[in-house]
Amino acid sequence: MFCTNCGNKTYAEDNFCGNCGKANKRTSVSGVEKPSPKIEPRPRSPACKEPEYTPPPIQPTRSIKGEARDEKKKQERKEELRKLLERERGREISDQELFDAELWLTNYANLMYDFAKTDFQRKTKLEENPKGFPLEGKGYTCGICHNSISDEQTWYDQNGLKCLTCQDALDKNIIPVSVIIDRESWYSVSDFESSFFMKPNAVRRFVKEGLLKPRIISNASGKTHFQLFLIEEHEGILPPKEVTKWPMVKFKKNGKVYYHSEPWFMHKDPKEALGSYKISEYMATLKENEIKQSYPDLSFEMHLGSESILKIDYIDEKPESAE
Repeated sequence: MFCTNCGNKTYAEDNFCGNCGKANKRTSVSGVEKPSPKIEPRPRSPACKEPEYTPPPIQPTRSIKGEARDEKKKQERKEELRKLLERERGREISDQELFDAELWLTNYANLMYDFAKTDFQRKTKLEENPKGFPLEGKGYTCGICHNSISDEQTWYDQNGLKCLTCQDALDKNIIPVSVIIDRESWYSVSDFESSFFMKPNAVRRFVKEGLLKPRIISNASGKTHFQLFLIEEHEGILPPKEVTKWPMVKFKKNGKVYYHSEPWFMHKDPKEALGSYKISEYMATLKENEIKQSYPDLSFEMHLGSESILKIDYIDEKPESAE
């Protein structure tokens, strides 16, 4: 081959002339330019394939008519509640009072529903385990001794929830089933404090002297777990618990309505209330260190909604006498 520009001899593999630098035009033997090789596109692997577009599902929407119908029913129920409250109170109920009552009633209904659902689940399980079973979870309270219990410490049967120690006392007939069915049929040591203002040491003295006869629940080590006093076994000695029930007192503080419980003797004559029961004679023998002297103030503010709906058994606070 020779350079077409200067005639210098070149070779087929040379891209440029070594003498003048002119680019060589490569030709085939026949003098026809060789076509460049065709490059086929490489197919994409399945992993690189883009996914097909799928439109999102259509979310159902409530019709305007349905929302309007529900709102109308809601307003009708509110007006029914207003009429009930006005008939009960004998006066008009404001919109704010109606709102408070509706809110409280809704929350209360949800709470009662949860209780009912839990009770239904337990009774359903009780059909499969008629002798009873432990409850899973923490923060339960024994229906007899009122101690806090959890998980394997609990026992639930047709008579309710108890700790294992109290359940054992029921199984051995140390205490009757009426103890858990009727809480008003017996006194505990703490009940003596609130009803008769006796400290535990006074109760122990009266037990030692034979005046009081306790039913004693012992734990596994033989120590006293709990003791109670059946009213039917102290006829003429202990009165029904209703006699010494603390009344609810309504009072105002900073323009708001509050309630608290007050000792029963502040509203009853002790001699008249306990005159026919021998417990009054025991109280007359109490020493200074055996008398409960004070109680915490357990005042609380009642929710406005509950105050509108519930019938609260209370007495008004006595006005302070002018000095």
